Amino acid sequence: MIRKAEKKDSQSIAKIYNEYVKQGTSTMESEQTIEEINQWIKKYTTREGVYVFESDNNYIKGWGILKKYSDRFGYRFACETSIYIDQNFKRQKIGHQLNRFLIQKAKEFDYKHMTAKIFATNTSSINFLSKYGYTIVGKQNKIGLLNNKWIDMIIMEKII
Repeated sequence: MIRKAEKKDSQSIAKIYNEYVKQGTSTMESEQTIEEINQWIKKYTTREGVYVFESDNNYIKGWGILKKYSDRFGYRFACETSIYIDQNFKRQKIGHQLNRFLIQKAKEFDYKHMTAKIFATNTSSINFLSKYGYTIVGKQNKIGLLNNKWIDMIIMEKII
């Protein structure tokens, strides 16, 4: 089941996210506390949200986020998405279910443009999003510094 995240999910979301932070291959963020995740869940508007993939036994196996691309008026039809799956549950189509859900939510929220930012070295995520109609529209060279290494990002978009 996929549903909007609640405060009670913050620990699971942080655990999953911090696994990716430690790997250093998917996010430019530092480790997040449960309270910081709580703030994410609370801060999003009616056209945004954090969503969890919950198993029958109430275990959070993954999560995704849909958020405004920018607060500027002209960007009101653009959003950004990310998906993170518990390392123990990869290759179980959870990412596919979350991605289809986020695309549907974007349509419901009247977004016309979806964006994803992906480490240039993360070819599996680039290939994954390509299956859903995302296309590469650019590369940002040395946009961030992580673990004393400059990171290039691929920008992908999907027009709804």
